[in-house]
Amino acid sequence: MRENPTDHTRNLKRDRILTEKERARLINRKEDPKRSINDARVRRKLSNWLKTLDEAFLILNHLPSDQSWDIITNEDVLELLCLAGRAMRIKSYFPVFGEANDPFAWETDIDKCEPLDVERCNSELYKVKFGGITAQGRSGAFRFDMQLLDILRTGDAIDINDLLMKLKLDPNNSDVVAIIEEQISHLQKYGLVRKVENSWQWVGPKESEKS
Repeated sequence: MRENPTDHTRNLKRDRILTEKERARLINRKEDPKRSINDARVRRKLSNWLKTLDEAFLILNHLPSDQSWDIITNEDVLELLCLAGRAMRIKSYFPVFGEANDPFAWETDIDKCEPLDVERCNSELYKVKFGGITAQGRSGAFRFDMQLLDILRTGDAIDINDLLMKLKLDPNNSDVVAIIEEQISHLQKYGLVRKVENSWQWVGPKESEKS
């Protein structure tokens, strides 16, 4: 059953963060004698919206891409990038570096993470780069963390806590732990890693053995 256009417009108004009056007063705030009252309302709503970003992360990391493809438009992607850029400029905080057109290659600038927890910075970026559906490359192939592979290729048995420490990731972030375990599970299926008690050990060819 197709959605009635009138219902769609009504839903958009209901789902918007700001009321029409708040939007108009914000846009024309310099001429609004009551801007301090409206500014306070807008700040509160912005704060509440920012608190839901972790849920948006959860949805995009776990909802199959074929279910979110039609929801996310190219304009949404551009607006999110512009929003992040504006937020970084406001805070004078630029914690990520790398090729702009290759998000999977982005890295955390540890020096810029101060006074934030470096492990938390790395973990949030790790979820974007390797989390669930987002870890699939353009060809649809599963995407591995090369740093994780390098650590495993040393041949030493290593448990999840040591892996997290070497990768400088938050051990209390259950999403990151699940992402690493998912990668290792794929490596086990390929016969490259074996379980040794509570640890994993690389049994595939090492870098020096490659032709």
